[in-house]
Amino acid sequence: MLLNELFSGAPEIEISQLSVDSRMPMENAIFFCLNGIKYDGHDYIEEAVKNGAKVIVYSRDIEKKENAIYIKVADVNKTLKKTAVLFYEDPGKNIVQYVIGGNYGRCSVASFINHFLNKKEKCGYVGILGIRYDRTELRSSVTTLNALENIKILQTMKEHGITSCTFEANASSLNLQKLDSIDPSFFIYTCTDTNANENQLNEYFSYFRRYLYTLENSTVVLFNADDVSYMELSDCVDNYMTYGVYEDADYRISDIFLSGQGIAFSLTHEGKTYSLSCSLQGIVNVYNLTAAAAVLHQKGYPLEEIIEEMKDVPFVDGVMDRCDPLYNVIVDSAYDITSIDEICRYARKISEGHKAIGVISINYTDGDSRLEKIMQICQKNLDVTILTENESLEGEVMRILSRCDRYTKKDARVIHCDLRSLAIKNAIEIMNQGDTLIIIGKGNEKFLSMGLGKEFYQGDRFYVQKYLDKRRKEENDAESVN
Repeated sequence: MLLNELFSGAPEIEISQLSVDSRMPMENAIFFCLNGIKYDGHDYIEEAVKNGAKVIVYSRDIEKKENAIYIKVADVNKTLKKTAVLFYEDPGKNIVQYVIGGNYGRCSVASFINHFLNKKEKCGYVGILGIRYDRTELRSSVTTLNALENIKILQTMKEHGITSCTFEANASSLNLQKLDSIDPSFFIYTCTDTNANENQLNEYFSYFRRYLYTLENSTVVLFNADDVSYMELSDCVDNYMTYGVYEDADYRISDIFLSGQGIAFSLTHEGKTYSLSCSLQGIVNVYNLTAAAAVLHQKGYPLEEIIEEMKDVPFVDGVMDRCDPLYNVIVDSAYDITSIDEICRYARKISEGHKAIGVISINYTDGDSRLEKIMQICQKNLDVTILTENESLEGEVMRILSRCDRYTKKDARVIHCDLRSLAIKNAIEIMNQGDTLIIIGKGNEKFLSMGLGKEFYQGDRFYVQKYLDKRRKEENDAESVN
C-alpha cells in the first residue's frame, strides 16, 4: 500500500508493514512511537530507522534522523488504529468481538463463551491462556496484545474463517489503549478487588471509564450488579445489562448451592427461572457462568440452549481447577486479596468437618499490609497454611516468608517451605480424603520469577499429580502387604 493512501498529502512510497517494535526488521515500514509503562517509542526512533523503518509517526518533540519521513500527530494510538484498519482492510468488521474486563474471572468468562460458541461457529480467544483459533494454539507472555497485534491477529483469524473472538482486558492494558484498535459488540465486567486502597481503586476505575467512553453506542455492556463497579461505571454507558444476586438484576442469581462436587443455582430472566448445575467449583464460577450465559443470550442464543451446554463446561486451566476425582485439590491463579479470601472461605465451607489446607504464595514485593491481610484470611479459614515462593529474590525466600510471622497467631499451624514443589508435596502428605487442599498463586503458569529472570517450573498440577500418584502407590503397597 502507498503511504499517501494512509496519510493525506504524504509522499507516494510503498509501505509493506506497520510496526511498534523498534528491535524487529522493518523494511519499508511505518514505526509508531507508542508509550508504554516502561518504555516510550520516541526513545527508539534511531533503532527503528536502522532496522528499516521509512516512516516515523510521533507526537512529541524529537530529534529527527536522516533517511526517514516524519509525521507528527496528536495521538499516536488513535492514528495507529485508523492506519491499521486501512492497511489490513478492517479485519474485525465481520468478527463479533467480546471484551472481558475486571480484576478476576476474565479467563473463565472468556473460556465459557468460547466453549459454547465453538459448537455453533468458529470462535477465537486472546488472553492469559495465549492465542487460540481453529486448531491453532500460541503461547503469549502477556494477557492483552498491543493495539497493532490485535489488528494482525484479527486478520489471521479472518483468513481462518473465525466469526467471533473473546479478548481479556486488564486495567493496565486499557490504560495503554491496547484494546482501542478493536470495536467490541460486547463488553463484560466481572469483579473488583475491593481490598485495594482508595487511591488504587480510583486509578483502576479511571482506566475503565476512559475505555467505556470510547465504546460505540451499539456495544452491549454487562455489569456485575453485586460489585462496586456497577455504581462506579454504569453512568459511562447508556446500553447496559446487569447480572448478580441483586434483586433488580436483569439476569438474577438465586438458590446457590456449593459443594466439593460442583455448583448449582437458579437463573431468572424476564420472569422465567432456569436451573444450572455443573462440576465447576466456587461462588466465583456461579458469577462467571451467569456472565457468559447473559452475554450469549444478548447475542441471540436461547437461554435454554445456553444453560444445557453450560452443564458440561470444562474446567479452565489454573482457575478453580479440581485436579483429582478422589482428592479435593484445587489449583487457582488467584493473586488479589478478594479472590484469595473467596477461595479460602470456599475451602472452609466445603470441608464439612474435615481439614482445609492451603499452599499460599508470598512474593518479595508483598508489603506488610498485604501480608497481614493474607494471614488473617488463612488463619480464619484454613486449618493448615503452607507459605511458599511465587516471585522471590534468589536466596531470600525464607527471609521473605518469615515476615509473615509477625501476623501469625501462636496456636496457628503455619509452615514455611521455600521450594514450591516441596510445599505441594507436604500438603499432599498431610491431607486425607474429605480434606480440601487449595494451591494459590500460579494456576497454569510454568515458570517462577526468581532474581533477575524466570525459571522453568513444571506447574502446580504436575506436582499435585506426581505426589498423589506416589501416595496412591504407597497406599496400594501397604494394602497388598496386609
